[in-house]
Amino acid sequence: MTFVLGQTRLQHLETRVANILAIRFARLGDVVLLLQALGQLRSTFPEANLSLITGIHHAPLARLCPYLDEVIAVDRHAMSDGPKFRAIRDISALIHTVRSRQFDLAIDFHSFRETNLLTCLSGAQYRLGLKRSNRSYLSFCFNVEPVLEDKSLHVGEMFSRVASGAAGGAVPNCSKPNTSIVIPEDIRDSVRNRYLPDAEETTIVAVYVGASVSSRRWPTEHFAAIADHVAAVWEANVLILTGISSVEQAIGLEVEKLIKRHDRVQLVAGLDLPSLAGAIGLASLLVSNDTGPMHIGPALGVPTLGIFSQSSPVHYRPVGRGDRYVKKKHIEEVKVAEVIEIMGQMWDRHDAEL
Repeated sequence: MTFVLGQTRLQHLETRVANILAIRFARLGDVVLLLQALGQLRSTFPEANLSLITGIHHAPLARLCPYLDEVIAVDRHAMSDGPKFRAIRDISALIHTVRSRQFDLAIDFHSFRETNLLTCLSGAQYRLGLKRSNRSYLSFCFNVEPVLEDKSLHVGEMFSRVASGAAGGAVPNCSKPNTSIVIPEDIRDSVRNRYLPDAEETTIVAVYVGASVSSRRWPTEHFAAIADHVAAVWEANVLILTGISSVEQAIGLEVEKLIKRHDRVQLVAGLDLPSLAGAIGLASLLVSNDTGPMHIGPALGVPTLGIFSQSSPVHYRPVGRGDRYVKKKHIEEVKVAEVIEIMGQMWDRHDAEL
């Protein structure tokens, strides 16, 4: 199949795009949001091999994306903060790996100087990048006109515009994203058998209580209150989820101490990313702080309620069918009753769609 790359300095030369490279290192939420745009690339170039370079910590989750053929994991921080001789060795190995793949099209979804240079050094015939409004852009690294950042858009929609720019296509509507993560049955079964061995027919609600920034953490007593409400009123099982850091696991333990309905509420702390996604995938509803794992819910098609304070929902709200968010200037101002009311509305919609 032949495609035309729009607005190139190569005057609309046609090429068979057989091998595509996408670049995005961090953060977790951004990488998850990117997966939907990679689905656009897969639809546009269905016969092409699609590879993603991403951070070593996020690569295991990216490998659950059905649109990708290959994920190349890079420890970017080790390269920048470690011994210089090791960094030079690792950078040289990465460049060799990328060039050996003989990519036809390379797309920089990150647009740092180093990712600009990596795009250039890929040797791809066509090279496209996102041009951020507040960062330097090494124009000599590219030969396709950049996609300009629009601060009014959701990050997922901005990624979609970059993917659309790869084929000179129309700006897509990303308001109804498709599932961009698929959980293998063995991971799903492992999580269920470990934490919910007797809950085959019971509805599950997942609650993510961690966040790397303290101002984005809803109080632990509030999370405990909604978990007890779900257990008592909805008669559903609740999974209290955290990341692997000691800080987040301590938050989970604090919530667990405040729980009254231990018969239906289970702490699930310290899972790796694929297992965390497996736990979220078991749920009919996810409630989460504004943090990277929040976006796993929409990527799995799980209705998600995000609790926001400092960051803008315009850019990072959960985007999916029936997803909602609540925002206050200070996260402590988000009331338990307000969250329970929105959860109830989402629950009613969920029941109506069954």
